[in-house]
Amino acid sequence: MTTSASAPLQLHIFSAGAARVWIEQTVSAAAWSGLAKYSARYAALQSTLGEVNRCLSQGLPCHLTVLTPDTARALQQAWPDQVECLGSLGRAATGWVVLASDQQTYDISTPAALTQTVRELDVLLVPDLQASSGGRHLGHVLQQLGLTEGDLKAMQSFPGGAQAVTALADHAGVRVMACAQSTEVQGCDHARYLGPFPSPHDLSTEYVVVLVRPRPGPLAPQDSDEVALARRLGMHLCDPHLRTHRLQLGFE
Repeated sequence: MTTSASAPLQLHIFSAGAARVWIEQTVSAAAWSGLAKYSARYAALQSTLGEVNRCLSQGLPCHLTVLTPDTARALQQAWPDQVECLGSLGRAATGWVVLASDQQTYDISTPAALTQTVRELDVLLVPDLQASSGGRHLGHVLQQLGLTEGDLKAMQSFPGGAQAVTALADHAGVRVMACAQSTEVQGCDHARYLGPFPSPHDLSTEYVVVLVRPRPGPLAPQDSDEVALARRLGMHLCDPHLRTHRLQLGFE
């Protein structure tokens, strides 16, 4: 792999929010940080898929993406010569988060308990109910539990679960919960993951790492070097030998 000082490698990553902490830890580590300049964007699942499709259709740079298996297959079917699934990161559970300093009781152990707890909240912080996988699941569960916005004192929506978790810090002193995936609580010292949705409403979402080639056919030397590095990075992110570390970050 060769490059010049005037043209450093640049890798562009588009990822669902569930993989944010793992990607940021990896590209900032000494073994990877000096190999390229990394541009990473994190968004809800459908927004991420839309961004990658836009990059491919407009010839914009994109080298790695993290999606669910279904959305990865859809991307691969649309761009069969440019998209390759490299492996799985594991599964992230959708669940509930409170302030680490909050000593109040929030019972989410059964559907009935969860229904009562949500009714008693002063604020419910949620990921996008249309674009994010966790948000769509939450919307479906609220409907199954017979809860409408009229049953809630206040509900605030955010692009993803990570932003909802961050916003918990603005609501100290009231009864507040955020809905997020288990991996989206990592690195937030102010937050504490309570646990997943109770059965039968539990949701565990698998995420996969996908390599994206900028165009089909032979690549220019710079593009070839970037794709080769992206492949190495993607294989590292989903390396089975690093499963224990990913478990510590909330992946099942």
